[in-house]
Amino acid sequence: MRTTRIRNVGELGLLAAVGLVPLGYHLTSLSAMSDPAAIVTGALVPIACSALVVAATVPVARSPLSPTYTLRITGWSALGAVTLGAVALLFVAYEMSQGPPPERPFVVIVGAASVGSVFGLAFGLTDARQQRTQDQLEQANDQLTVLNRVLRHNIRNAMTVVSGRVELLSERADGGEESAAVVEENVDRLLTVSEHARHIGSVIGTDGAHEDVEAVVDLVEVVDGVVERLRAEHPDAEFDVPDAEACRVRAHPLAEVLASEVIENAVVHNEGDSRRIDVSVRRVDGGAALRVEDDGPGIPEETVETLRRGYETSMRHTDGLGLWLAQWVADRSDADLAFESTAEGQVVAIRFERVEGTEGVPASDEIVGGDGDTEGDGPG
Repeated sequence: MRTTRIRNVGELGLLAAVGLVPLGYHLTSLSAMSDPAAIVTGALVPIACSALVVAATVPVARSPLSPTYTLRITGWSALGAVTLGAVALLFVAYEMSQGPPPERPFVVIVGAASVGSVFGLAFGLTDARQQRTQDQLEQANDQLTVLNRVLRHNIRNAMTVVSGRVELLSERADGGEESAAVVEENVDRLLTVSEHARHIGSVIGTDGAHEDVEAVVDLVEVVDGVVERLRAEHPDAEFDVPDAEACRVRAHPLAEVLASEVIENAVVHNEGDSRRIDVSVRRVDGGAALRVEDDGPGIPEETVETLRRGYETSMRHTDGLGLWLAQWVADRSDADLAFESTAEGQVVAIRFERVEGTEGVPASDEIVGGDGDTEGDGPG
């Protein structure tokens, strides 16, 4: 602790020295000046600049920038003084090579250094604030990464154990099947949250937040795989998937998760006796769109508005991470995610950038209505 304080005082002393050294020289030179113009330009202005650098040590010491960024500010102030002082030195040297040297050349050089120290100080304060913000963001991101990994690991491990015990209890306990089913449902929900967190970490975490979208995926293949899995998991649901051969689009590598979220959402939130889900891939305006239509109650308008706004409040929020994951993967895929409530149910459409390799995919005249209208292109 004492070493840290001594170091902080030393760094603040260096910042003060950047102003004190030229300040002493200007005060000494002031007594030898008689011309009012020379006094103002050669002494008073440089004195004010140097005094400002010295005075700046007080607010810097009290600011959040100290002590971590004090040396950074000092360096920029010193660099400004050296740079402008060097320019003045070159100017004096040039004048001396052309004729009689200018009067009191050191006053000119040191005065320029004093002015440069102020410019350097201003730049240093700005740079230090930006660096502090960047460091805080990196630290917060690292902490969120740790939190994400620890929570996912602990939740999955704990819930796996609980799930196994619930199966044993449901077999042994008389009349406990209903309670065991409720517990198991909530275990599955927590495991889903853990899986969502893992995917979200891949989309917005340190490993994936700055990656360019380079993956090219076959949207038809992705949809067929998702529907095949959901048919096995939900045999009572009816899926209508028109045949298509291939539709290559540019998307984030987690495009399969995006398709899975919007299709599965149409299944699990439909509590009707017969659940019907229409899934199709269509060409539209040089792009390709995945359209999912169901006969369920639909997504609440408040949830859609929250997703469009991009953040939650205490009054407006979603019930889970699934739709957020879908929205973020769509954003990283440069895709448009649109929602529409109809008299028959809910329509969700995702429009991607289409690349070569599209076969057997029909064109569509409309993907979603309202604000999300898109017109189809012709065959080919």
